[in-house]
Amino acid sequence: MTFIEIVYGIVFQPAPTLKYLSGNKPLVLAVMAFSITALWNMIINMGLNNATGFTASLPDGYIGVYLFIGLLISLAVLAASAAMYNLLGELIYKQANGRGILTCLAFGFVPGILAPPLQYALTLLNFNYFNINISILAFLWVMALQIIGIREALVIQTGQALLLFVLPWLIFMVFIVALVLLLGMIVPGIM
Repeated sequence: MTFIEIVYGIVFQPAPTLKYLSGNKPLVLAVMAFSITALWNMIINMGLNNATGFTASLPDGYIGVYLFIGLLISLAVLAASAAMYNLLGELIYKQANGRGILTCLAFGFVPGILAPPLQYALTLLNFNYFNINISILAFLWVMALQIIGIREALVIQTGQALLLFVLPWLIFMVFIVALVLLLGMIVPGIM
């Protein structure tokens, strides 16, 4: 598959395309697509912040630093997510495909490139109240693609992939609640 066929497939035929990607693992292409999407989103969001009157702008010459650090953080989160899902897949379902998961997660993020330009256009047209809806829809679309990608990469059921996708967040929430309760027990009068 060419890059254009992959992007078309991600948008219109996600399951077969992600199955192909999990098997062939074009990792360099996936990281490039993810990086372009992340950089594009950061640039559009800077314009969106300026259009909405958010005045905390970067000093001259620091836009490149902002983009570089943002890209590094995005790539680190992508790698950590893929590693976590691969580890959970190995522990829970005895299925592992780290490169396939990383490739699918990266390409699953690509349709998110549509949300910031739509939000920017709506802001310029003074339809700001639709921006939250676009954000929610883009988030749900990317989340669904990543769940399908995990499913295809690990060759598991959709419910199992959903559990793998949600499990780290559940663990994190339990940890935060336990930390707050512990803090409440240690520091009297805080709760």
